Amino acid sequence: MTASYELDDDTRRYLVALCETTGGDTAAQVSMYVIGEHLGFDRTAAGHLAENLIGWDLVEVRTLSGGVGITAEGVTEARRSGAHLPDAAEPGPRLGDGPVVDAAAREAVEQVASELKVGLGGFGLMADGLTELLIDLKTIDVQLTSPRPKTAILRECLHSVGRLLAKAGQGAAAERIRLFLED
Repeated sequence: MTASYELDDDTRRYLVALCETTGGDTAAQVSMYVIGEHLGFDRTAAGHLAENLIGWDLVEVRTLSGGVGITAEGVTEARRSGAHLPDAAEPGPRLGDGPVVDAAAREAVEQVASELKVGLGGFGLMADGLTELLIDLKTIDVQLTSPRPKTAILRECLHSVGRLLAKAGQGAAAERIRLFLED
């Protein structure tokens, strides 16, 4: 596709946030409004930004309630715009098996939790599943405030989150968590 658009700063930030939240997975779905809220935009502004990107085939509509996904062209443009996506060949940090997490694992858990919070509205979870996910995320947040976050507690919360995501059809996000938990 020949680029016949020019992204302003807000649109570029929105596309990058969408790409990073989905991990560049073109099958993933998130709420356009949650992405906007994460960036400080109200629902109207978030909708307008998403509509522009949809018009340029960088984003596609997934649900009538505001679920969107990034296209392959969108991933390419987001990478050009500075999106950070881990290289598939690069294994990335692991949680480890020590009694407490190290600095790299702590940072990775914070990143995963942050991305999950941004994508909450687009996971398609029913009330019980959403409540369970929120409780797991709160437990992770509390554990990360400790000077010595306990690996076992974080591991169980992340296992639970991974199961919920897999059940909701969010296979790429569940797989990312599974890989992070591998020893």
